[in-house]
Amino acid sequence: MRLKKDIDMNAFLEAAKKCHGAVFFQTTEGDILNLKSLLSRYVLMSIMGKPHLLESAQITCVQEDDYQKLTEFLEEAE
Repeated sequence: MRLKKDIDMNAFLEAAKKCHGAVFFQTTEGDILNLKSLLSRYVLMSIMGKPHLLESAQITCVQEDDYQKLTEFLEEAE
């Protein structure tokens, strides 16, 4: 799944933090950030000024039920 445009990134990261399993942000270049890691969250916040990186990345949850916690921030990949 992909992030929707113009989301509240702080709210998204807080929701990801509440997920039971790991939540990953994966770029098209193959970089993977574990959004439960504080360092990874800082890296993600640093690329917020580059919307093309945010919009092209995939969000993956290890536990299927965690997608429910993130539905307001995610859209189906094309």
